[in-house]
Amino acid sequence: MTSIFKIPELGDGDISGIVVALAVKVGDTVHCGDSLVEVETEKAVLEIPAEIDGVVEGFMVSLEQEVKQGEDFISIKPLAKTDTKAVRDTGKGTEGEAELETNVATAVETEIEIEVKKTKTPEPQTAPPASQASESGTDNFSQSQNPATAPHNMNRQCLPAGPATRRLARELGVDLANISGSGHRGRIDKAAVKAFAKRSLQQQATQSSGNPIQLPPLPDLNAFGPITRQPMSGIQKATSRNMRHAATRIPHAYLQRRIDITQLEQGRQQHKAHLKSEGCSLTLTALLCKIIGLANAQHPIFNSCLDEHSDEIIYREQINVGIAVDTPRGLLVPVINDIANQSVKEIAGAITQLSEKARAGKLQPADMKGGSVTLSNLGGLGASAVFPIVNWPEVVILGVGAGEWTPTYVDGDISKAPEPRLIMPLTLAFDHRVINGADGARYLDTLAELCENPFLVMVS
Repeated sequence: MTSIFKIPELGDGDISGIVVALAVKVGDTVHCGDSLVEVETEKAVLEIPAEIDGVVEGFMVSLEQEVKQGEDFISIKPLAKTDTKAVRDTGKGTEGEAELETNVATAVETEIEIEVKKTKTPEPQTAPPASQASESGTDNFSQSQNPATAPHNMNRQCLPAGPATRRLARELGVDLANISGSGHRGRIDKAAVKAFAKRSLQQQATQSSGNPIQLPPLPDLNAFGPITRQPMSGIQKATSRNMRHAATRIPHAYLQRRIDITQLEQGRQQHKAHLKSEGCSLTLTALLCKIIGLANAQHPIFNSCLDEHSDEIIYREQINVGIAVDTPRGLLVPVINDIANQSVKEIAGAITQLSEKARAGKLQPADMKGGSVTLSNLGGLGASAVFPIVNWPEVVILGVGAGEWTPTYVDGDISKAPEPRLIMPLTLAFDHRVINGADGARYLDTLAELCENPFLVMVS
């Protein structure tokens, strides 16, 4: 006769939990103490053991289902027990041996039948015949569980999420199988569920037909004076799309530092004539590119990108610096590859070549791909501070403002008269999902050390 077992007391005041694993399947032979299901409460994952030896007839629960103590959860048909005492009492005579052989044969046949059931592949989408269910004594099981969905649920991967998180996922219509947990042992928390739901809504908005964002119409500008309309160039349209995407999708954060570049500028003035004779211009941008390469090698997170689909940070070994170039056709960002393995002279030559191609409209698509960090230097145009937008999929961009000669107490020694020092404002814009403020501050500290000690740059 089939026995039906109930969810036992879960302990620690918990009366409910979520089924996170089915340790056995229908047809399996279980022994007293074997784990049947795993139930996750707010405090722990509990194993519910078998109370008898028998064969699993059916489940009244499925994966990810919320259960309460006292609810039916499994039906087990007890195994037929061999009367071992009778066998022992018969001794070694013929009758006893015959009885022993009969019992052994029966046990072997039972085990073979069970193994056949275990190896037989179930048909997950086919409901069992009513007669079969009635004969096996599992009418209650067939009525309480949807046979069309039960095999799917039993085969689903155990997802590490607490009951509260699972309830929230159900309320928001989120499938936990699509979320990568970031907690202990890959645990999925409420924040991850909310973030996934938000991303899904954003994707639906951008993928829906028509214009999901209804822009208000412009006022009649003709009423305020003559106007002239000029179509945006292809580069301007592309820049607009990229900037809109980056500004809306990337949570920007900014840090700024004023850096003493007096010695760096003195070295540049000393060597620029020599490099000019060789056909390249030793600009501050070239020196800063080399410095960025050295800094990114020390801080790999600044040479990464975020894969939003898998919630993974991808670290890039090669450091490729994009240079924002102002052209008559719009903003272009050619890329200098493998900065860390190039000399300042090689970098200066590459910048000269790419800048000329950009202004002549001869840049190729390959010239503008693969950047891992971008530099925007507007100091030459007199900008006192620059707050750029991160160039997706990068996670960092540096904005350089105009340097100013400023009276400065060298090394903080106020006992001496201040000296004129060339101070450059450097702004770090970064993706706050990947980089935090402390990371940014340490990165700026490395940049400052390299700028203030140009010998470190020259020998690298």
